[in-house]
Amino acid sequence: MAAPERAFLHALAKKYLIGAAGARGCNELGPTGGLSKRDTIKQTSLDLLEHVVLQDAGVEHAGAEGAILAAAPRIEELDLTGNPLGGWEVVLAIASELRSLRFLSLVRVVLPRDVPSAAAIGSSFGALRTLVLNETGLTFASACAMCVHLPQLEELQLGDHDIELRHAVDEGGWIFARSLASTFPALRALLLENARVSRWSDAWALRLLPCLETLSLNKNPIDTVEYPRSADGAGGEGGVGGEGGEGGEGGEGAQDVPFAKLQHLFMLESHLADWRHVDQFDRFPALREVRLQDAPIVRGIGASVARQLLIARVGGIVALNGAAVSKREREAAERYYLRHQIEHYPAELPEPLMVRASDGSETAQLPELGAQWAPFLAANARWRSLVDAHGLHSAQLPRTAEGGKTLAMQLVNLTLQSAAGESNDAPPAVRKLPTSLQVSKLKLVCCQVFKLEPQRQRLFYKPPGEGSKLDPGFMEALDDGMRQLAFYGIADGGTIVMDEWEGGQPPAGA
Repeated sequence: MAAPERAFLHALAKKYLIGAAGARGCNELGPTGGLSKRDTIKQTSLDLLEHVVLQDAGVEHAGAEGAILAAAPRIEELDLTGNPLGGWEVVLAIASELRSLRFLSLVRVVLPRDVPSAAAIGSSFGALRTLVLNETGLTFASACAMCVHLPQLEELQLGDHDIELRHAVDEGGWIFARSLASTFPALRALLLENARVSRWSDAWALRLLPCLETLSLNKNPIDTVEYPRSADGAGGEGGVGGEGGEGGEGGEGAQDVPFAKLQHLFMLESHLADWRHVDQFDRFPALREVRLQDAPIVRGIGASVARQLLIARVGGIVALNGAAVSKREREAAERYYLRHQIEHYPAELPEPLMVRASDGSETAQLPELGAQWAPFLAANARWRSLVDAHGLHSAQLPRTAEGGKTLAMQLVNLTLQSAAGESNDAPPAVRKLPTSLQVSKLKLVCCQVFKLEPQRQRLFYKPPGEGSKLDPGFMEALDDGMRQLAFYGIADGGTIVMDEWEGGQPPAGA
């Protein structure tokens, strides 16, 4: 006979009723693990429970049939992490009496890979929307065999052990992606964290999930990302992952846009080490958030620089590594990226083409580039479109009066303006300064004009014609004291705005 102290209701009462008004401990539990009929105070309290956490509570069995339904029928979210349930039979026995169960966590509950029957799953998990199976030992194939009977499932978490996704992909071939679409017709979030997924081609098998919005591949050793240029994603023979035959009979059609609704892609602690793979994110049609902390690609270059380069290379994201990307931050990041790439040019940029507009004004445009530029353009997919967006001047060194390009010889007229408290009302001052001047030296000039010590200053650059003092518009922070003004693309007629660090001192590391 199963020990009553190992029953689900015993653990529930022990956690949620001890100390309640009129409670007398757990001694009123019946011999089969149900509640005593005369324990009406406890039963009324359990009846109100909707969110239950019973982690490592020693639950081994469901108790008497119908007892859970009678005592706690309102439970919607249940966390059974670390309980020795012994297998699916106990899980189904508990869940079958929780008619409103929408969330179930079975983390660290060892489960057999042979899943229950369709009838048992359907009757026990009819309302389930979120299922957490981390550290259960289940493979991805086993999870699919179970979830095919849960068409209403919206979130699945399966990780912290080898889910053998590679085996499922290799055995299923290209048709595996199609079958997943029918297995998970409503799935919006799939978390495969620390799941030993090592190939992007394995993750690519998830591309046809029709409702997938969030995909977490954190802590997986994936070192490549590929998104084919073709809109249907059918790579043909030798496509992504070398899957032959896609796009043929029974394959993917033009309506099958890969990851059509994916908005959030998380790849913390990946093995990405090539910026060309980061560029692939820009091809995802709906992607709005990326997380790439602790990847080789961002190590050793500083958090600020890494953030700017990532934002510039992925045009559609509005959040990066958990922080929002504003319109101003994006513009500053893209301009920084263009300047950052100047030193990597394979040759000098050719003379621009002057295009005359209907109003008579002329705009410099980048002409076609020669074959020697092909490797650079392949490694910087958004470079040309950003040059078109921000102007050719953003991607080249300033010119001297004689037409040569240099960092040292260019002089520009700049308006110095204070936004600091003590000198906010001071009139602007115009200075002619060399573009070779370092930001740290510019602070000395501002100190002479506005009498604010350099270490308390924070400088910003406002391009010509941008905003006003009350509404400054786009401004770029000049936070690297060793950089020359030319690095920031400072142009004649621009404005330097001097502000003061909050508290009078820059934060640590600034």
